[in-house]
Amino acid sequence: MDKTMNFEYFLPTRIVFGVGTVNKVGKLARNLGKKAMIVTGRSSAKKTGLLDEVISILEKSGIESVVFDDIVPNPLSSTVDKGAEIANREKCDMVIGLGGGSPIDSAKLIAVVAKDGGRCWEYTGSGGGRVPKAALPIIAIPTTHGTGTESDPFAVVTNSETNEKIGVGFDQTFPVISVVDPEVMKTLPPYQTAATGMDAFYHAIESYINTNHQPTSDLLAMEAMALINHYLPIAYTDGNNIEARTALAWASTAAGICETLSGCIANHSLEHPISAHYDATHGAGLCATGPAFFDYIRPHTKERLARVAQIMGAPESVIDINRLSEMSIELIHRLQKSVEIDITLKELGVERSMLGRLAEDAMRTMGGLVEVTPGDLKTEDLKKILEMSY
Repeated sequence: MDKTMNFEYFLPTRIVFGVGTVNKVGKLARNLGKKAMIVTGRSSAKKTGLLDEVISILEKSGIESVVFDDIVPNPLSSTVDKGAEIANREKCDMVIGLGGGSPIDSAKLIAVVAKDGGRCWEYTGSGGGRVPKAALPIIAIPTTHGTGTESDPFAVVTNSETNEKIGVGFDQTFPVISVVDPEVMKTLPPYQTAATGMDAFYHAIESYINTNHQPTSDLLAMEAMALINHYLPIAYTDGNNIEARTALAWASTAAGICETLSGCIANHSLEHPISAHYDATHGAGLCATGPAFFDYIRPHTKERLARVAQIMGAPESVIDINRLSEMSIELIHRLQKSVEIDITLKELGVERSMLGRLAEDAMRTMGGLVEVTPGDLKTEDLKKILEMSY
């Protein structure tokens, strides 16, 4: 029997999806306590007025809030520790992540450190691999359609002293509630639209190719890839198109579920050191390495990449598996070009002399994702893929 018919499905998050659902956050949070820490970035949620709106909605439901807005892209473990100290000092009952992946990932880790103690980095594999026994309740309100963090337990954090960027995930870091409102994503600028949309695309395709793929993640991955392929260029051109924003919001959430059920593969391993060393946008880094990565492993997963090509609009007249698998790489390039993010590592500012170091970091910090990648990749293979991406 196909081993994909042996699997687990655990998704304890209540997902509240739809236009206008952000107005429900106060009622949804009532059972979690009386005071919330809102974790957000330094400007976006303020400029759009969403932060003030959420504070007001919480107030009307009798929930006080304190704002922690020190989060930067590629969030730091030291910032998480600071947030946890404030959450405890302010006696917060819950943590609300408001924004893109960085604020929500930070909220997850703040919730852990505030409740379980210690320092953030202790919970990473590099810092000791501590496993939390408890966390404060987490509410996620994503403002981007990319990370899928609203429907997965994962959080990515960077140690600024070592330039290590590592993802962690525990049962305790699943959001209790995720409010996915496509309306709040209309203000996402074109570049962030492209970068976050492609992040979701790579979550979907990587889970689909993962050796641990399973029936539910396969269905959701195919749905997400098809939606992103069609709607991302539309949203990139017209940010106010609510149909496109809704489709992409669902695609991101669906791809996040794929991450939970099957997980990403080595393309994410390759990207993390890039954004850790060069502070690149995560989605852009994935686009720089993605086509070469899938081309490199193509001999080991031709059937699945052929299906990706069909999902992305390959002509029905093409039926040869080998040709279709080649076309999947061409169609990924086409999608990236359509939103002006078909880039190279050199264009991201990566130095050629660093490729070996980046490959070693990828294997050392995110080797678990390499293990579930078809092709039995070694560090030297990762370096070759980086060279192909340069």
